[in-house]
Amino acid sequence: MRLKQVFLALGTNLGDRLHNLQQAIFQLPPAVLPLRASQVYETPPWGIEDQPRFLNMVIETATALPPVELLNYLKTLEKRLGRVENVRYGPRLIDMDILFYEDQVLSEETLQIPHPRLHERSFVLLPLNDLIPGFQHPLLKKTITALLKTSDLSGIIPQPLPAGFQMLPYDGWYNLPADLRGALEDSDRAAAAFYTLPSSHRQRWINHIQEARRADTRLHRIAKMVESLAEGH
Repeated sequence: MRLKQVFLALGTNLGDRLHNLQQAIFQLPPAVLPLRASQVYETPPWGIEDQPRFLNMVIETATALPPVELLNYLKTLEKRLGRVENVRYGPRLIDMDILFYEDQVLSEETLQIPHPRLHERSFVLLPLNDLIPGFQHPLLKKTITALLKTSDLSGIIPQPLPAGFQMLPYDGWYNLPADLRGALEDSDRAAAAFYTLPSSHRQRWINHIQEARRADTRLHRIAKMVESLAEGH
C-alpha cells in the first residue's frame, strides 16, 4: 500500500517537555514514519491561560493508515505515554493532532481534516511554515505563509535543541536516491522495515543499489530490496 503524506502537530506543557516530544515521535514507527521536524517553539497557553507554557512543533510523517485509524493510533499512543484526559485546552503531557492528510478534506463526527482551527493558531502555523510554507490550505485556498502573516506571534520563542539531541529516529529519508525512495513509498511494509533498520543495515542496502552500473541492474536491485523488506527477510 502506498504511503500518504501527513502533518501532525505535537504539544506538551507538563514534565520534561522536550523529552515528551521526542518520546512521542520515537514511538510512532512502524505504522507512522516521522520524516521531517520543524523547529520547537515555546508558546503561551491557548484557551486556558492559567497553566504552564507549551512546547509545540510539527512533523511531516508518512503512513498507510486511513485518517480515522490514524487518529485512533495517535490517541492510543498518547495514553500509553501517560496522557490523562483533562479539561479542554488544559495542561497535557502530550497532544498529537492531524493537521493535513495530503490534500484530503474529511468531515466525520470524530475527525475533521484539515484541522478546523489550525488557521487560528500561530503555534501551529509557525512550525508548519518551517516545513511547507507554500502548501495551500485545501479549504481556505491560502498558503501557510499567507495564513501566518495575520497571526499573532507574540510570546512565541524558538527553542534550540541541546547539542546532539535527536528529534527523529531517522532523518535521512529525503537524502535517499529518488528512485529508491519512490519504490519504498509505494510499499508501506518495505518502507517501515527500511526505516526501522539499524543505520549500518540501511547503508548496506543503499550501497548495494548505488554499486549497480547498469540502469536495469539498479532497477532489479531496488525491486528485490523492496520485495525482501516487505516479506520481512
